[in-house]
Amino acid sequence: MGTWGTGSFENDSALDWATKVASIDDVDGKFNELESFGQTDDCGPEAYIEVDLASETLAAAECVAFLMGRQATDVPDDLRNRLGTMAKPDTPLINKAKDSVSRILAGSELLDLWSEEDSETNEWNIAISGLIDRLNADVPYDPPPLEQIESSQGYLTPCAFCDQPIAEGEIFQLEFRDLSNADGLFVSRGLYCHLACLNGKLHSKHMVQNWKFNIAQAEIDRILGRTED
Repeated sequence: MGTWGTGSFENDSALDWATKVASIDDVDGKFNELESFGQTDDCGPEAYIEVDLASETLAAAECVAFLMGRQATDVPDDLRNRLGTMAKPDTPLINKAKDSVSRILAGSELLDLWSEEDSETNEWNIAISGLIDRLNADVPYDPPPLEQIESSQGYLTPCAFCDQPIAEGEIFQLEFRDLSNADGLFVSRGLYCHLACLNGKLHSKHMVQNWKFNIAQAEIDRILGRTED
């Protein structure tokens, strides 16, 4: 077996593809290939994505994250040098990368392989959570201070999985509900965690994809049905 690890470039398919990347068009082309995959008369958009295409697409997504200034540790040095000459990605390309990763996580041969191989440690889940975080652009947002969150949610305990402190910008809340009987419908408990820790405990097919989109205010007003006075 060749190179096989949880990182986006820790497999032969991604490494081979990386040697061919000479421009941003090569990165964009991989997303276009995935988008058009299965669009034939005998095969619909839900066609089974083979492991090579999925691996190459994740590598392309890492290239976008790199150009956003969010670099993974396993990007090959020669690819780093070539990416260093390219411009920052625009919003449509970033969204293509997000959509492509999401499609792979929705169903692919790569997902199935890791679901079988990594069922105990789920290190791939944690690695993919890192890629999602790198692709998430900084959305303008002033989070409430920790004191305000705790005043409404109660004291924020350390991560329920790793027992380490959670930074203010990394707070995720879980709610546990007992649905086994009618009385339990009204009893719940909130837990706090790092997203990577949560995904590290879930089956690969049930990972939480936390995508953030920087939507223009005009688009937000349109979605909410607001009109100018």
